[in-house]
Amino acid sequence: MTELMIELRAEKAATALSPPVLEGAGTVTADLGPVWILEEAAGHLRSQGKKGDAPRMQLYRLNGDVLTAEHELALDADAKRADVAMSLLDLAKARRGVLVCSYRTVATAQLVERLESGNSGLHYVLEIDPTRRVAFARARDGVRSAPPKERVETASWQPVSLSKPAGASECFATNLGKASLGDIEDLTCFALSIGGIKGYQRGVLVGMTSLELDDKLKRLAQLLAWTRWIRLAVRKEKRTRAQPASGRLRSNEAGEGTASLDILVRANRRIAADHDVRAAEQRSLLAERPPQLKRRLTAGKKTLNVVELFAGAGGMGLGFLGARASDGRGYRIAGSAEIHPIYTQTMKQNHAYMEKTGLTPAGTTPSEYAPMDLCSDKVRERLGAMAKGHGDVDVLIGGPPCQGFSSANRNSWSSSNPNNRLVDAFLDCVSQMAPKVLLMENVQGILWTPRDESASDLSVAAHVLERLADMGYLVFPKLLDAVWYGAPQNRNRFFLLGIHKDVGYTPEEFGQWGPFPQPSHGPGTGKAFVTVRDAIADLPKLGNGDDLSERPYEQDAARLQQNPFLRAMRAGAPKGIIWDHVTSRHAEYVIDRYKGIGQGQNWQAVRELMTNYADVERTHSNIYRRLAWTEPAITIGHYRKSMIIHPSQHRGLSLREAARLQSFPDWFRFAGSASGSPGGLMHKQQQLANAVCPSVTKAVAEFILNL
Repeated sequence: MTELMIELRAEKAATALSPPVLEGAGTVTADLGPVWILEEAAGHLRSQGKKGDAPRMQLYRLNGDVLTAEHELALDADAKRADVAMSLLDLAKARRGVLVCSYRTVATAQLVERLESGNSGLHYVLEIDPTRRVAFARARDGVRSAPPKERVETASWQPVSLSKPAGASECFATNLGKASLGDIEDLTCFALSIGGIKGYQRGVLVGMTSLELDDKLKRLAQLLAWTRWIRLAVRKEKRTRAQPASGRLRSNEAGEGTASLDILVRANRRIAADHDVRAAEQRSLLAERPPQLKRRLTAGKKTLNVVELFAGAGGMGLGFLGARASDGRGYRIAGSAEIHPIYTQTMKQNHAYMEKTGLTPAGTTPSEYAPMDLCSDKVRERLGAMAKGHGDVDVLIGGPPCQGFSSANRNSWSSSNPNNRLVDAFLDCVSQMAPKVLLMENVQGILWTPRDESASDLSVAAHVLERLADMGYLVFPKLLDAVWYGAPQNRNRFFLLGIHKDVGYTPEEFGQWGPFPQPSHGPGTGKAFVTVRDAIADLPKLGNGDDLSERPYEQDAARLQQNPFLRAMRAGAPKGIIWDHVTSRHAEYVIDRYKGIGQGQNWQAVRELMTNYADVERTHSNIYRRLAWTEPAITIGHYRKSMIIHPSQHRGLSLREAARLQSFPDWFRFAGSASGSPGGLMHKQQQLANAVCPSVTKAVAEFILNL
């Protein structure tokens, strides 16, 4: 049994979901006794089990405002779901109260039959399929048997305010009349619109209940909503327990001779800003001297050899290619490994542009570009051989795919997510190539995602530290915010820098900050953060869906002189034109929503218009976010899917605007056409979403040049 109650095995669970998660969700129905909720532990609730694992049915108990996981049983291929449900109720000795269940978990008619024949004493509020025909006691338009969906479309709705795990929600409910289900008559049929639309849409739930309606429509709605809220409650509790809201995340699992995990988690922009102010004050008070680096790594070398793993579009390597020491020392990318052919093409064309225009010296980019699967021993050996052609591997860099750890994909926080296993492929490359220095990037979730089910107290990050310590590396983990290094967005990422002991450094030589560059922007630095205005205000005005991939661009010399970020973006770009300043076309109802959202606001400003969301409260806070001119941007993920809005124009961001916010220069282009065909604009947007900010890796690369 885990703390999150996702792996219960027909044994009594002592752990309850904490009351703050529910926020009064049980008070409306408290006089009915305990509420029993059946749910299938698959899909969102399933703990990403191994292939072949049977799905499970779980029973939860809501008593007042406390939700407890009671029991679970496997749903074997030959098991009838209604029988499994009754077995769970027997295990829990559920003799009174109300049972709530979705028809997706157990067929409603079969469950009602078992409940009525077993004389269980339980009332029930069960969701039914709104498209199945039901026999109503009173005919409408001469039709007695009809799908509830048809009655919903002409029903008289009344507003109800429901308490729920995510807070209060304004909904609508309606009584559809008396109906029968199979041989059971005189049941009440009703409907609930969680999406807030009067009429049938995908946010409408239809329920059948043995309770008398009277004036308690709100009570029934509150109960029926648990067929959706149970997932929300469990997932929220899982995240709350797994991820610290703020403060330090500590772990002592790191191996001997390496750093332990002692990370100040930056859970959101407000907390991060507070951390930055306090850190600046502390630096001012302590006046900590910067580390005295001995250039042990770079002694006698003008060019360091880099191998880039899980390269994606090449953003991490781009930062290294752009890094130069004052005496001209720099980097050569001896090999880049990426499995996706279009991403590989992106790297190839941009590396070629850099050499052609003199942005990087000739011979500093790979000689070969081909998709590489780093899970293959042969591929790793081939990549190592390519690198050895230039000498030793001085620095190995990479960001293993982060979908399994990302807060944007919280249902994948599990060791058995295939993407999480790619961290081990990165470590296998370290073992084979023996670099002097390594740099790994990932999202913050790597700090709290468990390594595997048998050792859930060991996070993936702690596992990485442990393996690297065994290989002889001093390892320094740190969260870096892109905004510290001149990128116009708040983007907190986990970086891990490893230095082999043979290089000759000790942890004490780097001080409290570690072997990372101090922030160049923000509190205590003398430079303000780069804002959205600094980054994109010069770009031509666009309309919704403008798709001209090359358009005229007038460069303002005065603006360029006053704006260091803009100078960096324009350096090396052709004069008089701008590439890829193109936008996706959104439907008119989306544009109407944009018009009601002010700078810095999100979907909550137009809550009444969010009618196509079944449960708008489950929407991420950065959905439909309009950027503010005077601040750095929010984290730029897949900006089209997140519906990020231009600060003053009623449209989504352009590809070029989003690229600038990621600190990609104007000459950098993503492979594929902007026509909407496979490999087109949507694919470019995904490449950008996965990319590392080059401004961050450039700062780290320049620091490494002095090791």
